Amino acid sequence: MVQKPRFKDMPTKSRDWLEVECLRLAQRVLGAKEIQRVTIRRLHPKGTRPNWKVADIIPQPSLAVSGKIRDRLAPLTGIYALEDEGE
Repeated sequence: MVQKPRFKDMPTKSRDWLEVECLRLAQRVLGAKEIQRVTIRRLHPKGTRPNWKVADIIPQPSLAVSGKIRDRLAPLTGIYALEDEGE
């Protein structure tokens, strides 16, 4: 049985790092070379489980490509947590 990582064991990354990593992975999807930016947003306050998700893909690709991009990026939310931003 595979255990899910606990939040406190997840490495934290800055918003900038996560957005650049998302962009890098998004541009590898067939038909997504024109993607210029991926933005993320915080889901939960400090100290909770996976706490971010992809908010926007710029420019917005077709629905089919957008779905493939989001599928490619989904595992990142379980690997890295968004670090506290002094809110």
